[in-house]
Amino acid sequence: MDDLKAVESGLQSEIKAGQFSGDTLTHIQTVLSDITTALSAATASVNGGGSFGSVANAETALRASHLDILDIVNNDHTLSTLATQNGATGFLAAPATLPDDVTAATAPHATLAEIGVIFNDAANRILGGVNSDNKAIITNDMNAVVSGLKHLIDTQPTQFEGLTGIHADTVMRQAQLELTYINQAGVNPDAGRGSNDNILDMIDIIQGDANLAGMASQGGVSGFSQFPDALNPTPRYQDNAAQTNFWANFIAQGNSLGQRAEQLVGSGDTHAINALINEFQAFEKNATKFDLVQGGIFGARFDNELTPSSTLGAEVDAMIKGLKTGDAALVTAAAEVIHDNAADVGGNNIPITGGHFNPDGLTVAEVLSTAVPAPATAATDPKPTPGGTVADAAPTSSHDHATADVHHAPIVDTAHHFHHMWG
Repeated sequence: MDDLKAVESGLQSEIKAGQFSGDTLTHIQTVLSDITTALSAATASVNGGGSFGSVANAETALRASHLDILDIVNNDHTLSTLATQNGATGFLAAPATLPDDVTAATAPHATLAEIGVIFNDAANRILGGVNSDNKAIITNDMNAVVSGLKHLIDTQPTQFEGLTGIHADTVMRQAQLELTYINQAGVNPDAGRGSNDNILDMIDIIQGDANLAGMASQGGVSGFSQFPDALNPTPRYQDNAAQTNFWANFIAQGNSLGQRAEQLVGSGDTHAINALINEFQAFEKNATKFDLVQGGIFGARFDNELTPSSTLGAEVDAMIKGLKTGDAALVTAAAEVIHDNAADVGGNNIPITGGHFNPDGLTVAEVLSTAVPAPATAATDPKPTPGGTVADAAPTSSHDHATADVHHAPIVDTAHHFHHMWG
């Protein structure tokens, strides 16, 4: 809301300064009208629909005004030039929807790029929120993404080996998680925040893997298209004591287990390998349990890192497969993803005492070595023990421990660009 008001104020000042004339001035006046509509719709979408008559109508108006502004700016030469001068990337177009006569069921889906086009349709339609008017279409899109990815991975295994395979599996799982968020629309107040983070994360995974990025853009077809970056990074989540203990154990145990797996794979020590597999399964189970108990904003931000429908599920399954088959390359790839996932979530959290988590630590003490030391009277964290350390932190509600969640505001960073929004 503040960003929209800042854009509104800035454009009004530029009009007074005589910066615009002719058709461009007319276009700017239309943009201001759209901003007025968006401000009203954003408020109405969380207050029963207001003058729009229903939440669905308000969310539809919010999306329509958002897309209209982007269309106006990108089709006016003067405005598009101003929006991109000096290396700026303002008012970037949103991913495109499918043509009017094409649905998820009839759209081509033989390649990752074509599956990504279906994903783009969902990412565009979800702008503003999920409601009775668009829920079925978005659900069909995500189901097509899940089934399409599964088919590609199963039928073209050589295209999805090692890290690329784990990344593709992660996106497939997160598309399944997205279906959960879609079904929670209007019921779970944090579902929109989780969906927003999840949609953007899937795009980042595809575009961040050179192999997947290449497959997602081929033959003149581009899927999993990127949204512009946020104006400011998402504030790190302020942990309470239990969450600090959880992350310290999660990072330490993940790194330790990954290191041990690389040492054991192909050793022929069946007993030790099976024992380690059990530890990985407990590691995943305990992390998922903690995340689900937290709920709230904690869950919205970290479900796609800590549940079976996430990076954690994909990396653990890959690790177990590698250990069972003696595939050292797969084990190494899985260990890398485990470390990267721990580094990612650790970097997005603030220990209760301040500072940050050491993503390379193999023990709780090492992970917390970069946190602000606790007062001398504070109890020390327990040392990790194989198979269950992430469960040592007593689950507590996270609802009162989140910092301002700028990344998930209804409309964010409009002063530089329009960003993904959901509810």
